[in-house]
Amino acid sequence: MDLGILIYESNISLALWVCFIVAPFVGALATFYTGFGLNTILVPVFMIYWDAPMAVLMAGLVHLSNNILKVALTARSIDWHLFRNFGALAILFAFLGAFLLNQISAATSIYLKPIFGAIFICFALLELFNWQLSLRGAWSMRFGGMLSGFFGGFSGHQGALRAMFLSKLKLEPLVFVATTALISLLIDITRIGVYLSDQNMMHYDATYLMFLVIPSALAGTLIGRKYIKKIKHEKLSMLVGAALLFMGFAMLLGWI
Repeated sequence: MDLGILIYESNISLALWVCFIVAPFVGALATFYTGFGLNTILVPVFMIYWDAPMAVLMAGLVHLSNNILKVALTARSIDWHLFRNFGALAILFAFLGAFLLNQISAATSIYLKPIFGAIFICFALLELFNWQLSLRGAWSMRFGGMLSGFFGGFSGHQGALRAMFLSKLKLEPLVFVATTALISLLIDITRIGVYLSDQNMMHYDATYLMFLVIPSALAGTLIGRKYIKKIKHEKLSMLVGAALLFMGFAMLLGWI
């Protein structure tokens, strides 16, 4: 092999490893301070390496591990009334979204990247402009649960949608994190079970990367929980939103 090619491929491999360590750490940290969920941040990063369905599965596994820790750290602050109104339908519709993703064949999954790119751009713009829904009442919570659950199962976009519907409730930060972590955990269990029922999802490589990603995400969660009242939410939200906006355009235009 040509030495120049070898050096180039080594640099790509090193960049991938660094990306797979930094992204989950920042993503897990950001979930305490922004409307984005860890899954929303990880999916575009993982799509650099895997195709869309596999990226959603692998991000879901990290998300599941992170939510187990989050629930363990914050369980005493869960708002059970909000969980019932928002979470029950979210879990059901996560199953439907995951089932739809499983129906997409390998031949057509290539078209998911620009679609996901457009979705990322929309969510990034919503976060950057701090757009919130002024809906109130139990019906709006149930509708929000259905919407966030479906996209959580289909593309991993559940955190940003939850924040749009729940931001008007003016919950304490720890109550918000605790309740949404439990909802998200049950959605993860549901959708990952559906993903793994597809035999095509059972064949993936580079699983050693998960030994980097999961500890990195857990470290971000521990630090986020410790400093939840000290870090300035607005600055981190702008940074994450700008990064997702770039990734969305890169996917939409076929750069990655």
